[in-house]
Amino acid sequence: MSRLVTLSPQEAAELQQQFGLTAAEEACPPDDPEASLAYSPSAAITAAALLKQESCLLYLDELAARLGTDSRPIAASMLAKRYAALSAVPFFYALTCYDRALELPLEAVQLRVGKGAGVPWLEGLLVSGELFATGPAGRMREPWRLEAAERYLRLHLTPLWQALSRYSGLPEIILWENAAVRIYSLYEKRLPAGDKAATARIAEDLHFLLKELPAEPFGQRSQPLAFFYGTEGDTETAPKSKSPQSRVRKTCCLYHCVSAKADYCTACPKVARPANSRQLAAEAGEVRQSKTDTASQICKRDDA
Repeated sequence: MSRLVTLSPQEAAELQQQFGLTAAEEACPPDDPEASLAYSPSAAITAAALLKQESCLLYLDELAARLGTDSRPIAASMLAKRYAALSAVPFFYALTCYDRALELPLEAVQLRVGKGAGVPWLEGLLVSGELFATGPAGRMREPWRLEAAERYLRLHLTPLWQALSRYSGLPEIILWENAAVRIYSLYEKRLPAGDKAATARIAEDLHFLLKELPAEPFGQRSQPLAFFYGTEGDTETAPKSKSPQSRVRKTCCLYHCVSAKADYCTACPKVARPANSRQLAAEAGEVRQSKTDTASQICKRDDA
């Protein structure tokens, strides 16, 4: 149903330039709880280390301090927003554009912390060794696509989201909407729809993600990509599908809690309900209202 392949130099370079996904021969020691934002010599931590309570809490606490808050739920939400842009988006980009399903084992993926002014606090992901992928065997793309998407969710994003939710106290549903809005943006705005074949492939893969991918790999009762899209993922009748800029989120990502000007994301559900603007932050355990411009990097690009 699938076969292991390597990415072409052009494909690997494109993933690095567009998404900060880089392969490297050497990596920092895996699962090191001392690999932290401020003190690690490599300024990196493996994604697998975040599955462990001690290292996950250490990372969230240091990230929270860098963002100007002491709230783990807020830090977890900001981390999920950025991580989805660096992992889920390039995964599905490669799936649609290259017919490649990236192999991203959590123990081989490092979170690369940015340094210096104007650099995102999470600059990219570093994959130890070569960047491998699977491709469809022969003409059997549809079963390969299903297997690839389910494998990525089960072995990568779902366990990571479950750990972040468990250790921070932030509901998983917020983490999934953080990922969903980036995937929508990829298929509605960013993928190059040059000829009819490319346009058709984009539409087919978005339809697959919304209508054919089951809920089970997400660890949820409802399939998050379909649920947050509207009308259970119906691309024809969803009221916001033809105008992605106006799609309103169902949950608040808490960005306003760390924005220097207390700005809300453009798709925030609280904008239309200002009386409830602090409700979710209070429930998430926000203690102080300190803000920082550092967080503006989070919503830098199609990140409502």
